Amino acid sequence: MRVTLLSYTHINPNLPNEHPVRLGAGTLQEGLIEYAGRVCYRSDALMGKNPDFIRARVREGHEDIVEHVRFIFRLEDVPLDADLLLLAAQPTVAYTDLGNGSWIVSMNARNVRDFWRKSRSALAWELLRLAAAIVPSVYADVETPLERGPIDTSERSDVSTCQRANVTLLGFVPVDGVVEPEKHGAATFLVEGISRACSHQIVRHRLASFSQESQRYVSLEKGGWQAVVPPTIAANPEANAVLEQAWAALQAAYARLRELGIRKEDARFLLPNAAETRLVMSMDYGALRHFFWLRLDKAAQWEIRRVARAMLELVEPLAPAVFADIVAAFPD
Repeated sequence: MRVTLLSYTHINPNLPNEHPVRLGAGTLQEGLIEYAGRVCYRSDALMGKNPDFIRARVREGHEDIVEHVRFIFRLEDVPLDADLLLLAAQPTVAYTDLGNGSWIVSMNARNVRDFWRKSRSALAWELLRLAAAIVPSVYADVETPLERGPIDTSERSDVSTCQRANVTLLGFVPVDGVVEPEKHGAATFLVEGISRACSHQIVRHRLASFSQESQRYVSLEKGGWQAVVPPTIAANPEANAVLEQAWAALQAAYARLRELGIRKEDARFLLPNAAETRLVMSMDYGALRHFFWLRLDKAAQWEIRRVARAMLELVEPLAPAVFADIVAAFPD
C-alpha cells in the first residue's frame, strides 16, 4: 500500500498580511480553521492568542470548523475492501477509480478523523499521518506521535483577487494534473453582510461545510446587528419607515429581555430574518456547480443570486474548464 498527498487547501495569497487567517497560531491551514471558529463567536481579535483553540473545539465536538481544510490523496495497491468502502461511504468524500487498486480520494480533515476513529487500519493511520502534517492541532489527541510537515507558503499566479462584493475567497484546493478536477477541487469562502433569510437558503446545500456566526454567543450589545433591506422596500419610503419602526421596537425589546436576565440564546428569538450574518463555507467543485445552476437562475432570490455571482467570479479562474459551461449559461 502506498498513500501520497497530492494536494490540500491553500490559503489565497491575495489575502492581506493583516487578514485574520494569517494571524493564527499554527500553519496557514490551522489559521483558516481557527478563523472559521472565531467567526462563529465574533472573536476575530483573539486570532493566534490561544494556541489551544482548535484542540479545545475538537474536544467539544465543534468539528465543523475543521471541515474547511481538504486533502487529495492518491492510493496505490489498495483493494476494494470493506475498509475502503467505509471511507468512500462518508458523504463529503469523493473518489476516482484509476484501476489496478489505485484511487484518487479527496476528503476534509474531519473525514480523516472519522475514518481513523472507525477503522484504525493501516490506511487510516497513513491518511492521518499525512493530514497531521498540514493541520497538527486537529489530531493532537491522537496518542501515536505524528510527523509534522512543511508550512504552506505557496503563491498562485492564477488567483486574481480575493474579494467580490461581500464574498472573500479564503482558500482553495489546487487541482493541477488531478484526474476529474470537478470532483476533487474545492474552495472556501467568507460570506458577510447577508441576511439570515439568505443564509437559511445557503445552508440547505448539505454537501457543503458551514461555520456561521452564532446569535447564541454573539449578543446584540457585543456586535450589534445591521439589517439587510430588500431593494423593493428601500425604494418605497413608506414601506421603509414601517420596517425601521419594527426593527427599532425589536432592538428595544431585545435590550429589555437582556436587562431582565434572559440569556442570549433565548433573547435572540426576537431577531428578524433581516439581521445580518456571516459565515465561512467550503464546497467541492461538484457541490459548487449544483449551487451555481440553482442560485444563478433568474428564479432564485435576489440576495443569494448576488452571493452566487460573486462566488463564481472568484472560483472560475482557479478551474476555468470546470465552470466554463456555467459562465456561458449565466453571463454577467
